Amino acid sequence: MSDTHLIHTDRLSEKPAAFEGSFRPGELERLAESLASGEGELRYRISARLDRPRLKVLSCIIEGFVFLTCQTTLETFRHEVSIADRLVLVATESELPAIEEEGDAEDYIVAGDTLDIRDLVEDAVLLSLPMVPRKPGQELTGEAGAQEARTPSPFAALASLKRKD
Repeated sequence: MSDTHLIHTDRLSEKPAAFEGSFRPGELERLAESLASGEGELRYRISARLDRPRLKVLSCIIEGFVFLTCQTTLETFRHEVSIADRLVLVATESELPAIEEEGDAEDYIVAGDTLDIRDLVEDAVLLSLPMVPRKPGQELTGEAGAQEARTPSPFAALASLKRKD
């Protein structure tokens, strides 16, 4: 494994360490399984540092595009990726905060002395992909579309409660 794709978390200081680069989606094995093709581009910028209370913090920005298969039409389409994450690294699971104490602005992950940038990028992109990919502009069809059409608007129910003067 190339040392250029590793973040040595045991060497972080208050001065940020910056990592920049790009991957083709097909280079990331687990991600490639979810894609229509390995073509595309994922650019990353990662800043790693110790913040004031001596927490290990990563700021990750990932932008680019991948190709997915629409589950309605089975056509390949371009899916834009734009991710901005703040990750707090902890050494053990016991250091993870309780779910109700965790904020929306950051995520906590258990990490050793080194982190592979490929894994960080791959995990972030996998989590950002839609569960059911649909080509932009595709309406729901079939049973799902029929169910949505039959569901009355919640505002229609409120209108029926409105007093008539």
